[in-house]
Amino acid sequence: MTSMHLVGRCGLYCGACGIYRACKDGGDYLLEVAKEFGIEPDKVRCEGCQALTPNCWGADCKILQFLNERGVTYMYECKEYEDRSFDEFESLAKRYGKLGVNVRANLEKIRAGKVDEWLSKQAKRWLCPECGKPISCHTESCHYCSAKLK
Repeated sequence: MTSMHLVGRCGLYCGACGIYRACKDGGDYLLEVAKEFGIEPDKVRCEGCQALTPNCWGADCKILQFLNERGVTYMYECKEYEDRSFDEFESLAKRYGKLGVNVRANLEKIRAGKVDEWLSKQAKRWLCPECGKPISCHTESCHYCSAKLK
């Protein structure tokens, strides 16, 4: 599978998503995420927004449902993106903005055809500076080595 499956249709980098990381990394982090959401660990599943299965966490995502209803791939392809009228997306953009993730800037890079460059930068950005393993944008410390993150 190529890294294209990590291109979030809303502008998120799926490789830094807590659900994706818990699914892929397992261990205590998986148990922690499952407990946080009050579900069994085997329900914490995701392959990335471009490779969803019916069992994936994101299969019920309101933004994905919105995009699918319109027959488009990315949020920037909707007039609601331009006029900022889709509350679900605006809420997501605000939530992730507080974590240092600018989904609108990400979508503009995707729109400009800079997907490979963007994916490469994101993959490097979301690595623990101490152990070099992938991290989630939701955590304050690395779930591999416990290093404090910014």
